[in-house]
Amino acid sequence: MPRFCRIPQFNERRRAAIDGSLRGAVRDAGICPFTAGTDAHTITPPPPHGGGGGIRNKGGSIQMPSRAMRRPGGNNVRRASALIPLIALAGGLLLTTGGVAAAGPVTPLFTIAADNASAVPAGHLWAFNDFFPRSATIAQGGTFQFVNGGGFHTATLLPASWTAAADQDVNGIAAADIDDTALNPGGQLKTVENIPAVLPVPAQGCGTADQPCVFDGSSVVSMGAPVAGPPTPLFVTVTAAPGTYVFHCRIHSWMTGSLTVVAAGSAGTTTSASAAADAAAQTAADVAAGLAAETAADKAAVKVNTNGTRTWTLHVGTSDPAGHVAVLEMLPRKVTIKPGDTVVWRPLDRQEPHTVTFPKDLNTADVPLCEGSGGKDTPAIPTVVPPTSPFDFACSGHPADEVAFAPGNGVNHVTSPKTVSDSGLIAYPTIAAAFDLPASATRSSWTVSFAGATAGTYHYVCQIHNGMSGTIVVH
Repeated sequence: MPRFCRIPQFNERRRAAIDGSLRGAVRDAGICPFTAGTDAHTITPPPPHGGGGGIRNKGGSIQMPSRAMRRPGGNNVRRASALIPLIALAGGLLLTTGGVAAAGPVTPLFTIAADNASAVPAGHLWAFNDFFPRSATIAQGGTFQFVNGGGFHTATLLPASWTAAADQDVNGIAAADIDDTALNPGGQLKTVENIPAVLPVPAQGCGTADQPCVFDGSSVVSMGAPVAGPPTPLFVTVTAAPGTYVFHCRIHSWMTGSLTVVAAGSAGTTTSASAAADAAAQTAADVAAGLAAETAADKAAVKVNTNGTRTWTLHVGTSDPAGHVAVLEMLPRKVTIKPGDTVVWRPLDRQEPHTVTFPKDLNTADVPLCEGSGGKDTPAIPTVVPPTSPFDFACSGHPADEVAFAPGNGVNHVTSPKTVSDSGLIAYPTIAAAFDLPASATRSSWTVSFAGATAGTYHYVCQIHNGMSGTIVVH
């Protein structure tokens, strides 16, 4: 078995659905079946009717992804270490899904974009967790393309027997740390990052205009998230049987769409012009919904307590009810309080988790860990200071075993602009449920006391979304 090949521990209710003999044969052949670059469908056929089965990758050879960086009206960029190209290359040696259409360069019939960053209104920090358009119709033998419209997304086209909810459950970006059930300092159940979720499927060999990937309706084809440089379009030739197939983002659970396949020669299929028109109409509706959501959340609720202090309720992000527009802003951005007051932050965004972190980004949104005895995790040891990649951490001579997601520090009493306080994951309740995580994996609110706080300006940020910041003035 290659040194970086580590078979992770699995949720017991899924284990029985995995073909152990196949897993063993692949392992014995010297191929690592569960490291990054693969997903459940690399090893086994998709479970029927969206049932259990598949693999939740808990560990393996992992790169430490830094937080997503979103700019107002701009692209959402995610930094990545030098390990990602190595992982992708290793993934290319594995069994792959889909196929290759080896013809000359093709012109796609239409485009489906994941996100539309260019449509974010000036002065706003948003992301569109939406596909443009959300639905399309294609005749058998036709080719279309997925493109990344400026966000950290996948565009994952699923077999007929596989639902978005089932795929998110097995192959989503987050997974519970099932062998170390101790709570984080922030009080949440430990959550680890499932790196294979964001990589392309197949890992390599198709997706260009010269060699589109083939979607035959029986296996996954996925445009990975932009972890290793600017995203490129994914060309897909559809040979699947007539029917409706779901595509979704493995990072944002409510971000879904549908592709209807009809017989070759059928009328009423999507064209480039009709797709663009549908996308434009969606964009206008999304922008209006986003502005309304931001306006509604941009108000602090204030309660006067019996001792004369006040409790302020603010919002850490919001979204429209459908979750299509993520407003990546602390709302209101600035409030003025008095020593002794309390501030409560509540998340309203249906698809994005956040942190409330004083006084600045601590670079603890992603924490490399080592598996210890009895499954208890311990921090990986940095070999370079400051560390910039997982190669800069070690677990007894090998890279970090897993990456924990925003554990927080549990400090909820802030008395100075220099006090370090980190909430850990704060999220709308539906986010944890979508990834089959218990509700205790995230907080539904975060409360900070400013009792005894010195006068001054207190800055805080979300460690997951660059530029998402707020200010508390103690006066």
